[in-house]
Amino acid sequence: MAIAVEDISSTKKRLRIEIPADILETEYQRSLDAVRLRSQIPGFRPGKAPVSLIEKKFGGDIRSDLIDKLVPDYYSRALKESNLVPVGYPDMESGLEVKRNEPLVFSFTVEVRPEVENLTYTGLAVDDIPTEVTDNEIEETIKGLQEGRAMYEVVDREVREDDLLIIDYTKFDPTGEKEIVSSKDQVMNLGKHLVPQAIADALIGRKKGDVAEVTLPEVEAGQIKDDNSKGDLLKITIKEVKEKKLPGVDDELAKDFGHDTLEALREKVREGLLRNKKEGAAGKQKGQLLEKLVELHSFDIPESLLSKELESLIQNEKQSRPPAGAPDPENAGANAQAGPTQDDDAVLAEVLKPKAVHSVKASLLLDMIGDREKVSVTEDEIKKRIAVLARHFQTTPDAVINLFVTRDGSLENLSRSIRDEKVLDLVLAKAEITKGA
Repeated sequence: MAIAVEDISSTKKRLRIEIPADILETEYQRSLDAVRLRSQIPGFRPGKAPVSLIEKKFGGDIRSDLIDKLVPDYYSRALKESNLVPVGYPDMESGLEVKRNEPLVFSFTVEVRPEVENLTYTGLAVDDIPTEVTDNEIEETIKGLQEGRAMYEVVDREVREDDLLIIDYTKFDPTGEKEIVSSKDQVMNLGKHLVPQAIADALIGRKKGDVAEVTLPEVEAGQIKDDNSKGDLLKITIKEVKEKKLPGVDDELAKDFGHDTLEALREKVREGLLRNKKEGAAGKQKGQLLEKLVELHSFDIPESLLSKELESLIQNEKQSRPPAGAPDPENAGANAQAGPTQDDDAVLAEVLKPKAVHSVKASLLLDMIGDREKVSVTEDEIKKRIAVLARHFQTTPDAVINLFVTRDGSLENLSRSIRDEKVLDLVLAKAEITKGA
């Protein structure tokens, strides 16, 4: 096999590959003999039909199969011999045709991972992040567990801030004459701080059977108007008032969470908080190291990877925006934005390009380090990660697999994500932890 590599750029190469005629002829004859043995030709016993007849009838298919077999194989061998790592599919520059007793010559261009001299990832300085757990943090967590075991009892008194109410409500137009919507026996928890303050204020201090009226803010073109006296009218009937009853912080509470004593529960909470803090600290440190890796290495990035990453960032940015006409919580008085346009895409691309460049560089560097350190991902690691995701999203492992396959076509992106994490763990393990002053 003869290979010639032309540098179009540091991230794009043109390869010319020549498969020798004798190899082609050997493969052609082998395929021809195999087809001859299994072919059923009228008038001839299996394997006895003339070669010329077999070639005339099946020669085109044999040559096509040879291309499908040999070209990918020689492409992979050419990349390996040339120390090139492709980042996309190759573009063939000419048609492929197998001719008897002639070499098969073909050329293609392919984007490749750039070469980085002096790849540096050991001994990088990273901040030491304290992970001590305080008694106050433990008690706040215990308090949260206590809140989670709270019960609500019916009381005959005025409504207070932390109460849970059973209500009926009816929403009218601003005149109070036309009913828009109504509902009965709805639960309203004032202690969760999810109820709008104006509604909470109208209910606090009232009793069972009282009717509270609230004028809702007027909304025009998705924006809340300054004049709050002309909106729809909401009438709320209090049907029941319930008071929150907290369990004691004692051994009985601990038993609810599978521990014999309160001290055992506190120790388990401390362990959990410490583990979370260590994971959080490691995450921050790995973020610092990734920044250092990008800063330390300057290289060009493949255009296709940049384009793909930029497209993804633009789509994510659009999806994170409120719908056209919806109020902007950061600027409630601003006009509703129009839908996205091509000009908008161009502006977003300009704004997001530095982030895309950074992301692609970081990904390429992790890939290079992973190759150098021979970091791999086992099937068992993929299964464990799928199980974790299934528990997190409260679904089945098969559903998680189907999600990745439907979205990405395979589990390759999941495997790559696990590999990147392992590479960052390795870089952190080789880092120099520096304590603050």
